[in-house]
Amino acid sequence: MILAFSGDPFLARRSARAALREEGFGSSEIVERGAGLDPDEIPRLASQGGLFGRTAVFLDFAAAFQGQAGVAPRKAAMQALEQVPEDATVVVVDPTATAARQKAWRRLGRLTHQPTPRFGALTGWIAKELKARGVRVTRGVPALLADLFGEDLPGIAAEIEKLAVLEGELDEERVRRIVHRPASRDAFDLIAAVVAGNEGEAVRVARMLLEAGEAAPRLLGALSWQFMLVARAVGLRERDGDLPGAAVAKELGVAPFAAGKAMDVARGLDEAALRDVFATLVEAEVAVKTGARDSAWAIERLALELAGRFGRPMAVRSS
Repeated sequence: MILAFSGDPFLARRSARAALREEGFGSSEIVERGAGLDPDEIPRLASQGGLFGRTAVFLDFAAAFQGQAGVAPRKAAMQALEQVPEDATVVVVDPTATAARQKAWRRLGRLTHQPTPRFGALTGWIAKELKARGVRVTRGVPALLADLFGEDLPGIAAEIEKLAVLEGELDEERVRRIVHRPASRDAFDLIAAVVAGNEGEAVRVARMLLEAGEAAPRLLGALSWQFMLVARAVGLRERDGDLPGAAVAKELGVAPFAAGKAMDVARGLDEAALRDVFATLVEAEVAVKTGARDSAWAIERLALELAGRFGRPMAVRSS
């Protein structure tokens, strides 16, 4: 039996672990392979269950095969999986599986694909997580957690675990006090400073978020998420003009606060400016994730560069 999990890395790994528990495997009965995985050893690992008792194999393709260099070994690993015994249990995590690989996983066994929930789907996912953990909350709490954490699913899940120990119904104010962290909605303050061309304020807000404990990758994720909202708001505004806040929130599938902020920022942007923004965000993300620059410095440089760009005349900015 081959069980594959793709889509969001956190959801894929969590579901894979849950599948192993549901099959009755304890940690001592699971053989794990990630970085350094040799495709040739897969059939042998999968056959150990018959020799040494009940055993499952957990393969992390994301850790094992990265970049162009990982293409051929990954293909070899999938071919090796065709040789595993039918009574073996192999669980594979392949977050970046393309449509073609997803089809191949379905042919080899069973695939569970879970994309990262975004916008309205994110709020819905949070609501389901809260319910699953038995946390009773008022209606606005899922949207609040989405505002606070953005698409940081591991952070949201960890926070819900903490909330689950509390008794009674939790309202937005109580959750805000308990969480006590910089909100991803504060990224809108950074965006507002950037769009206004206020270099000093943009750097100040970026530094404030970093000093408050916001990790650079998480802050980049929040900025990207908010600018994606802004991009959709730009398109919505070009199509329908200025809509009432409730209509914008419904169209964008987000909380009214986020929708209103996105529309406010959208009024000062056009498609060319947005292309510049996303190119700069990608450059900063590469620098942070590869360690090419100090993370804090990369974020402050991003804020300064974007604000400087928006401070120029539109004709220059959009060229």
